[in-house]
Amino acid sequence: MKKKILLSTSTFLMAVLLFVSCSRTEENIPLGQETTEITVQNFVRPTSLRNQEIPFTVISQQGVDVTQQAQFYVDGQAIDSNVFSSSQVGDFVAYATYVEDGVEVSTTPENFSVIIPKRKVVLEDYTGTWCGFCPSVAAAIEEAALESDDLAIVAIHITANSNPDPMHFDNVEILRDAFEIDGLPQARIDRSQFWFAPYFISDALENAGATTTSAVSFTSTLDGDQLITQVNVVSETGINPGDKLVVYLLEDGILYDQENYYNEDPTSPYFGLGNPIPNFEHNHTLRESLSAPLGDDIAAAGALEEYSVTYNTTIPADYVKENLTLIGMYVSADNLAYNAQVGPIDAVVAYQ
Repeated sequence: MKKKILLSTSTFLMAVLLFVSCSRTEENIPLGQETTEITVQNFVRPTSLRNQEIPFTVISQQGVDVTQQAQFYVDGQAIDSNVFSSSQVGDFVAYATYVEDGVEVSTTPENFSVIIPKRKVVLEDYTGTWCGFCPSVAAAIEEAALESDDLAIVAIHITANSNPDPMHFDNVEILRDAFEIDGLPQARIDRSQFWFAPYFISDALENAGATTTSAVSFTSTLDGDQLITQVNVVSETGINPGDKLVVYLLEDGILYDQENYYNEDPTSPYFGLGNPIPNFEHNHTLRESLSAPLGDDIAAAGALEEYSVTYNTTIPADYVKENLTLIGMYVSADNLAYNAQVGPIDAVVAYQ
């Protein structure tokens, strides 16, 4: 945790010494207790589910955890411990006070939310730069993305026989066997539902944004080429034995020629762009699987108990770090995606 001192202790103590030389101010107002204020990062989880325990943590100016000595307040009301929960959704404000070297310290108020999770639908596009029919899936996905933010998109590139693809995913055979990928283009909704041509947008968006019972979040930090990612899963109904967590690293903005059989089709958004399309922009490209490709087993957990796991990954030199994103999928034993989360690396991506 990082903290910024808004008023130094020495300055504050000098002010107190000068102030207490008189028993009252000129306006004859009784003396009150002065406080100094600090800003604390990660004081509280940004979002939580209804009735989920929300822990607060405070580190002092000397780097000491003073959580157990602090008094916490939510919406101005003192709470009995450093743990809060709410059965109601909404936005809240919390802060803490504690005494340090005889001075009362108050943390800067911090906002957090209690939510009902929303579904992020997983769209997986099995594709290849050599595949002239594959732009039809890319077009449908981009159209769907314009209508909803509640999508988690993955483009899985495949080299086929004499047709190389520079973005080929090394473990793709595991996915092909599990999801019956035979020939391209192929697309899946929530890992298990086939999405066939003509790729109706309504099929992809049917459950996007719907309320659900589970959520995924992650916090990642980038230090040079080392990416450390903590992924969290929580469910209102509990995590079942056999449930899995899938974590992928994706890259946007990769420019590479794309075979295009729609160059002469006036109904296609790729009409007249050439065959191949030069410097086609490939987005959502699966680069690395931090978990096993089909997911890592999650230890069973009770209702609203948070499961956490940390991954350490080395980013290859040819990846553009500014274009990297993470996707986390909470899936069943038979690979149905319950929910997902997607967001940039080196950031906090909260439950939603």
